[in-house]
Amino acid sequence: MKKFASQQMGWVAMAALVVSGISSQAGAATGEVATVDGVSISGQEIFDAVKLGSETQKRTFLKDAIAKRRVLDSIIDERLLASRAEKDKVDQDPEFQAALARIKRQLMMERLVAKQLANKSTAAAAKKFYEQNKALFSMDRIAVQHILVDDYKRAVALKAEAEKAGADFQALAEKNSKDPSAKNNRGDVGVIGRDAPFADSFKSVAFRTPVGKVSDPVKTDYGWHLIKVTQLEKGRTQTFEEVEAQVVTRLRQQLLGEYLLKLREQAKIQINDQAIEKL
Repeated sequence: MKKFASQQMGWVAMAALVVSGISSQAGAATGEVATVDGVSISGQEIFDAVKLGSETQKRTFLKDAIAKRRVLDSIIDERLLASRAEKDKVDQDPEFQAALARIKRQLMMERLVAKQLANKSTAAAAKKFYEQNKALFSMDRIAVQHILVDDYKRAVALKAEAEKAGADFQALAEKNSKDPSAKNNRGDVGVIGRDAPFADSFKSVAFRTPVGKVSDPVKTDYGWHLIKVTQLEKGRTQTFEEVEAQVVTRLRQQLLGEYLLKLREQAKIQINDQAIEKL
């Protein structure tokens, strides 16, 4: 019985993912197909619960009585579990309320962002973004070294040292960088492309830094970086068709950043740095 219940819960999880869009005209009648403690389950609920990829798969599902019954069983299990949860007042549990609040916030944020970006992240906007930012989609590669420290002032001081005549950037990295790998690689990140798994702020500065120069301090979640590029390998610029998905993602990120900046400017935000340090 436990195994059967586990299998049915799998169907519950699958069925709850997304409305499939199978129309009521595609198959059997959508009237009542079952009841649970007197509460009706319609055929339309079975159609709406199924997530199927292609139209062929949808048509196959509509002809498969076993598949339909499995989905119905999952809906019945879902009704039974929900009903028992209500009777046991699970929804009044503090942990449940906290989780529900988090889910509500997440859904509201997603809806808000979708609404704000809908008219701005169009195909035309994506093409325009690509034309204005072609450098982001080049296949250039650079050899990078870096120093990572906790605060901006320390980074500024190290930059001054690194720019002195005869300064050894890697020696400074080995001595001062808080990056755990610095003791072994002396700050040498290696050769990276624009798709390397580094923070966008890091890569943006790195690819703008001339060979042999040390960047201004750049902030990431890890702290403040000084970046030195020791080699540049020029590559071709990828076409819009090759990177369309990346373009759309970057455009949406930029639009979201601009929207968040606007919200921050309109809000009154106070941050207690001392309290943060005590965490």
